[in-house]
Amino acid sequence: MPQPQTPVPVPQLPPNMILMTSDQFRASDIANIRPQQADAATGNGGGGSEVAQGPGEGPGGEKLYPADWYREPTTAEMAFYLKGRSQAGWAMIACRTAPAFRVEDCQEMGESPSGSGLAGALRQASWQFRVRPPRIGGKPQMGVWVRILFDFQLGVIRQR
Repeated sequence: MPQPQTPVPVPQLPPNMILMTSDQFRASDIANIRPQQADAATGNGGGGSEVAQGPGEGPGGEKLYPADWYREPTTAEMAFYLKGRSQAGWAMIACRTAPAFRVEDCQEMGESPSGSGLAGALRQASWQFRVRPPRIGGKPQMGVWVRILFDFQLGVIRQR
């Protein structure tokens, strides 16, 4: 007498799962994304202390507002990005304001000593920064550029 077959359960996919091919998955590896080389003449990225910092000197000539911290990053949050860097200096990045007090699209604006990698470390750590968006006419502005400037002293991080 034949045995009755039990139905094989079909696994349920999570509702927000993104399906992609192996090629699409390999192409999404952020390790393969190369940093953009900035044009020093326009004030975008990578330069030294000669980069202007005032309004109108943000990426693409946009107005650049000073950052107003909602919550300053802790030394512990910054430590991973600064490991292996034992020199003092400063770094500045420009970021767009985003919802939930976040920043995005951060670009390196300057650092000292030049070539120290401090601006790169600050940019990489920026995903965890929380800043208040500038207000114009009492309304918070999303997508505008803010300037984030840090002093890095041996063992101490100070925001200016």
